[in-house]
Amino acid sequence: MRKLLLIILGGLIIMCSDSIANDTQKGGTGVIGMKFPAISAESLAGTKVTIPDSAKGLVTLVTIAFKRESQSQLDSWLEPFAGAFGGKPGFTFYEVPMIKTYYKLMALVIDGGMRAGIPREKHKNVMTYYGDTEKYQKILFLDDQYKGYAFLLDRDGIIRWKEEGFASKEKINDMIEATQRLGQGK
Repeated sequence: MRKLLLIILGGLIIMCSDSIANDTQKGGTGVIGMKFPAISAESLAGTKVTIPDSAKGLVTLVTIAFKRESQSQLDSWLEPFAGAFGGKPGFTFYEVPMIKTYYKLMALVIDGGMRAGIPREKHKNVMTYYGDTEKYQKILFLDDQYKGYAFLLDRDGIIRWKEEGFASKEKINDMIEATQRLGQGK
């Protein structure tokens, strides 16, 4: 009887550890239900923004990239979101380029280049973070710096949905449905 209990207990431990390992391998979906970690930066419009506080009370899409090459991945999420919810009360989005601290000396040049390439009406939604990018990579399970990441936050700043890389039709539909549910308070 004791051996049987030990075998069952061992099996449960193995199943649990496999589940945790698989969760990490799936891009850290373990962040679902976690409060989004505070990121503070200046927007391209020159305003101080802190996510999730600046989006309190709004359903918010937050996209994060570490490399310029990931911009098209972010756009694949941002454009459908803006098309479905842009200008509607109760919804907003932020695009967060994550840049290591030592580039802060070049912030005027980097941000100036972004201002020139991004339509003025989006400047309030783009906030360039200069700082400890590794901290956010660990907290949010952002393992691949060449991928863009998309997070959907509820009105309290809790992560309710996460994806990475390029959006597919199926994933866009999933994002829009999740946004609609959160907009209805579900």
